[in-house]
Amino acid sequence: MGRRQAAGDRRGASGMPPEPRGASGAPPEPLGARDAYNFSAGPATLPRPVARRVREEFAAHAGDGASIVEISHKHPRFTGVLDTAVALYREVTGLPADHHVLFVHGGARMQCAAVPLNLIGRSPTRTAGYVVTGLFAQQAQREGARYGTAVTVAGSEGSGFDRIPEVSVRDCPPDAAFLHLTSNNTVYGTRWNDFPRDCPAPLVADATSDILSRRLDHGRFGIVYAGFQKNLGPAGTALVTVRDDLLGHALPETPRLLDYAVHAASKSLDNTPNTFAVFVLSLTLEWIRDQGGLAAVERTNLAKARLLYEELDRTAFYRPTAHPDHRSVTNIVFRLADESLTGEFLERAGEEGLLGLAGHRLVGGVRASVYNGMPLEGVRALADFLREFARIRG
Repeated sequence: MGRRQAAGDRRGASGMPPEPRGASGAPPEPLGARDAYNFSAGPATLPRPVARRVREEFAAHAGDGASIVEISHKHPRFTGVLDTAVALYREVTGLPADHHVLFVHGGARMQCAAVPLNLIGRSPTRTAGYVVTGLFAQQAQREGARYGTAVTVAGSEGSGFDRIPEVSVRDCPPDAAFLHLTSNNTVYGTRWNDFPRDCPAPLVADATSDILSRRLDHGRFGIVYAGFQKNLGPAGTALVTVRDDLLGHALPETPRLLDYAVHAASKSLDNTPNTFAVFVLSLTLEWIRDQGGLAAVERTNLAKARLLYEELDRTAFYRPTAHPDHRSVTNIVFRLADESLTGEFLERAGEEGLLGLAGHRLVGGVRASVYNGMPLEGVRALADFLREFARIRG
């Protein structure tokens, strides 16, 4: 039994927990107790030092009788936190000076509408290009089609979204207002290793599931947006970086709170932002800076992913679903060769404190999300479990 299981949980009449049973009905061999690690795709685990600081500093802000979430969003104490978050984001990412940092309600899904509302009017034919590499890219394209023509420039649906397709400049509509892509595919476990070049339209990236997990040349993008819930902080808010020349093109019907120019002019204070999320983000960015910046964070993330892929590739018992050249570093997706063992795998992993490993409901299988907050020891624990489960059931 995993050490995180509650003392009174799943106990029989004797007061002792029942032995977990394998597919044969025999008690499985013990895999060893471990601490609990959350591999959920999101909302995801925070870095443990950040979680501790949130707990410690949340109340510490109440020196004048109010915590950080109990004061006005225009109070100097909060605007200081906001300014710190923006300055740190610029510092750790090398964001160009002509790019604004915005905090917008609704998470990444809201930006699927905000992007075309703000940009598609730049095209005389209201045309935009989309690279369709998975579920969230599909959702973005469907939303874009509400406001104009959403052209599929490239896609990988024909191969089960197991790779990133090649993007040819000649396939980009010459009058497109933007070219949208999803930098990492959370559901199918693929990611872009390089991004399209020489496209006549500004690049727009949904970077929700790999934001701040690696270095990114923001200068190559007109807009980068990301929901907070993977690597930034609590769910419900999006961080958006937008190049200055892309402001001021919103369609007349654009709601005020989806107009990026409004957010830029007000420094994200036109409406009350999620003050707690910005507070957590500021602590997360300090943590990244103290790790040695994104170069150090990227090295750690590559090492974590390498540990898991090496174990998955070591035996035919597991089958990673993404093409080897396009594998995600943050979302490792795989199946068991004998898929009838998936349920047992997930159950026993949970008993060992390895949580949130079920694949997306549309594809099944197993998914280990190893965002910045997942410590290396958690990945080692999962790699050990993979090896031992394959030994027992292989």
